[in-house]
Amino acid sequence: MAEVTWKSAVTYPDAPHEYVLRERYPEAYAFYQQRIAQAGLDKQFTLRGRTATYRYYHAGDGYKYWVMGNVLNRAKVRS
Repeated sequence: MAEVTWKSAVTYPDAPHEYVLRERYPEAYAFYQQRIAQAGLDKQFTLRGRTATYRYYHAGDGYKYWVMGNVLNRAKVRS
């Protein structure tokens, strides 16, 4: 898999995370999408009064990953 250059998401500064687009990194997107589907855990996330359930994959590299449409996201796992 090619080296991935993550972009910092600025839309939600109160929920810091990084992302990449499927079109730019299709191999990384497919890799994590498969792991999220197979080994991810559903968890609720609330931001700005809105709650949604996402499936997260904890890769053991200090990050959790999730997909929203054509966007692969990651955030540092808080201890």
